[in-house]
Amino acid sequence: MLFARLAIGFFILELGHARNHYEIVLNSLKCRAVKESAVNEMACVLHRKRTPIIAARLNLSETFQNFEIQSTFDLFKKDNTRMNVASLKMDGCKYLGAMYENNILGKLFRRFKTFTNLPSGCPMLKGKLYEIRNYTFRSDEFPPSAPQAKWQVRTRLLRRAEVYADILLEGELVYNT
Repeated sequence: MLFARLAIGFFILELGHARNHYEIVLNSLKCRAVKESAVNEMACVLHRKRTPIIAARLNLSETFQNFEIQSTFDLFKKDNTRMNVASLKMDGCKYLGAMYENNILGKLFRRFKTFTNLPSGCPMLKGKLYEIRNYTFRSDEFPPSAPQAKWQVRTRLLRRAEVYADILLEGELVYNT
């Protein structure tokens, strides 16, 4: 029994210090204002693909008291067919607040919020420039057992079921061998 406890304890310690043996590669980052009358500026820049660094700017021409986020996450199989892994629709104001809470993605969000001035909820103010400044994706913030795969994440910002902005991220996990 003592041996089992020691083995489990050692396993948990090793898991806590495990380093991922893969890289996150971003092949493309695109964003665009769909409803241009509501967005003064929207720009995304992919500075580096391996150990990706991104930057983004958003300036609204109207205050958003509420909005929704619709996001789909797809994996690509070896034959390049698409497999939908997740489709989510969530309250955007609550999502902004969740970034500042201790949750399952807490480690990722804690570091992310040091690179952005996004609010911790609504409203998102008219005329205020919101930015993500040179955020670097680090593989140690993601699960150690993620499969090697090509993936795509499409995120849409909506108000009253109308699409205001569209963001497309395409990348892959590549294992270091």
